[in-house]
Amino acid sequence: MEHWTDFVFTLSLDDILRGEGADPATARARRPALVKAASAAGHQGFTKVKPVAVIHEAEIVERRHEQIFLKGGKTLTGPLITRHLAGAERVAAGVCTIGAGLEDLSSSLMEENPLLGLALDGLGNAAVESVAQQTCRRIGDRAQAAGLETSAALSPGEPDWPVDVGQPQIFSLLEAGQAGVHLTEGGMMVPKKTISFVVGIGPHMEQADLCELCSMRERCRYRHA
Repeated sequence: MEHWTDFVFTLSLDDILRGEGADPATARARRPALVKAASAAGHQGFTKVKPVAVIHEAEIVERRHEQIFLKGGKTLTGPLITRHLAGAERVAAGVCTIGAGLEDLSSSLMEENPLLGLALDGLGNAAVESVAQQTCRRIGDRAQAAGLETSAALSPGEPDWPVDVGQPQIFSLLEAGQAGVHLTEGGMMVPKKTISFVVGIGPHMEQADLCELCSMRERCRYRHA
C-alpha cells in the first residue's frame, strides 16, 4: 500500500471554468461575473485543497469468464473490467481525493455568494482530476521503467461496470481510510471530490478509447471540442 501527498498544481482559470461545466471562451465573452468568481476561487480555494492518493498493486493469478482473480483473494468482475484488463499481469487500484475542506467551503457559500460557491466547486473538480492524472502518470512512469505498459485508468460508473459493483471491488483492494475516504452503502465516495480507478500493467497493454466506453460520449463537451 502506498500513500502519496506530494502533488503539484498548475491549474489555470480555464481549468476552473471547465470544472464548473462552462466553456471558457463563452464565459469570457458573455459571463464576466462567472470569470471573476473563478479567478477569486483560484486565489482563495487552494488553502483548502489537501491532496492524497492511496495506491495498491496486485498480481493477476487467474482469469475466468468475466472474472479476474488477484493475489490475496480479491476479484474484479464484469464484462467491461475484464475486457479492459485483458493484457494485464498486474492491477493498480487507486483512490485520489482533495479532502472535504474545499467542498465544505463551497457549500457554505452557495446561499450568500452562489457564483463563488460554484467556482470553488469547479476548482475542486479540476483539482481532484489533476491529482488522479498525476497519480496515473506516476504509475505509468514506474511501469515504463520496468519495461512495462499501462492501460488507461478505468473508473466505475459505466453500464458494464456500475458503481455498486466496481466501487466495493476497488475499496476491497486498498485502505481508502488512509486518504480519509469512505464508501456509503449506496456506493458514493465521501468526500465527494474523490476519484477511484484501476489501471492494468503488463508488457503489451491495449490502449482502449475510454470515450467510446463512456455513457456520456454523445453529449460530452470535451469529446466534441
